[in-house]
Amino acid sequence: MEELKKKFHIAYTALFVLINLKFFDATFISPSLSNYTFILFIWITIFLSVPHFFTNRKTKFDYPIAIVFSSIFFSMVMAFLSWNQSLFHSIIETSQYLSWPFYFYLVGHNFKVNTIEKIVVAFGLLYVMLYFYQYLNQGAVLFGKPLYGDEWTEDRGVIRIIFPGAGIFILTVFIALTKLTSKAPLKWLWVCILILGLVIPVMQVTRQFIAGVTLVYLYHLIVNVKAIYRVFIISFFLIGISVVVKMEIDSVKGVIEAGERDADLGKDYVRVLAAEYFLFDYAPNDWSRIFGSGAPYWGISSVGKFNERLGDEKGYYLSDVGIIAVYAMFGIAAVIGFILIWYKSFVLPLPKEFQYARYYLWYILFTSVTWFSVYHYHYIISTILAMYLFQKGYDLHVRKELLKKVFYKLKNKQAAELDEVG
Repeated sequence: MEELKKKFHIAYTALFVLINLKFFDATFISPSLSNYTFILFIWITIFLSVPHFFTNRKTKFDYPIAIVFSSIFFSMVMAFLSWNQSLFHSIIETSQYLSWPFYFYLVGHNFKVNTIEKIVVAFGLLYVMLYFYQYLNQGAVLFGKPLYGDEWTEDRGVIRIIFPGAGIFILTVFIALTKLTSKAPLKWLWVCILILGLVIPVMQVTRQFIAGVTLVYLYHLIVNVKAIYRVFIISFFLIGISVVVKMEIDSVKGVIEAGERDADLGKDYVRVLAAEYFLFDYAPNDWSRIFGSGAPYWGISSVGKFNERLGDEKGYYLSDVGIIAVYAMFGIAAVIGFILIWYKSFVLPLPKEFQYARYYLWYILFTSVTWFSVYHYHYIISTILAMYLFQKGYDLHVRKELLKKVFYKLKNKQAAELDEVG
């Protein structure tokens, strides 16, 4: 019976990950079926998970997650009070941000690290296969949504396909990076994933994606070699970038030109203007400046229509301002919750084989200024899995340190007994 329960929880977790990604936003699945299945599973999981917060042993991420979740949940009240958005519309829109209690479900059922890693890597590889399938079938939008219009169009020198669900792929890449420099088997698999971890971001010509992954690669290589080799790695890295830039690759040229264009705009860059607006002028009253304005039901509710006009007329989108969008929608407390998560990612010790969890949280921090990776459902589930794996790594570190202390005391005790005999 216990074995059957374990299999059920594993199956439920895998299914929840898939549904949380909305089947990678597959367009051939009925939107109503996808959305209502998603909402149903979110609320079922909330009811299954929240009780574990009160019954589980406490972990390092319990209270930051509880703060984030509570802030998002309460924002539905603020959407009604400040913008007159109905509770029904708020539930429909806000459900996509409410997966956070799933962390308590994982802790409560004490999933093995190996099990969660396999689930992550399996979905990461599925992401790769579906992305290339979509890339080879550019005539049809099978997954996600084009940046402009209803077809994939050229942007930054290439047909730009921003494939949905990147969070699970990024976590997979960082797992591969850590595995490759440890004694883990399947070296060939980790090498292939690491190559794809560079190729796919370049193909999608997303600057945050490219910079975030590349910086983590570089950091990991530097901290895991002797000081004498670090200069060579940095030099090789800089030379490699120069060579790639001079190769006149369309996607690389597109990224560079976009960066130069945005840099020339300075304070007039639309994301800077949007950030200032959502930070200082968006909230309709003082209460919303503290607790947020809630998640707008795009184009439907009053606040949803207001946000649609902001996008159409000024180019201001919440998805472009990351952590500022978290503040605008969910308030100050939600931002504090994320700050606590990132603080812990820096100060809590981890064994080397768990560093990928730290890297993922750093990646979310790095991209949190100009991207929705900090709060979007494409990333939330992988963030939850990363925190769970981080906690398991921290637990292992604590046990090792405890064993060292016990061993040290026993060793000293034996030495003292031998001295007495002598």
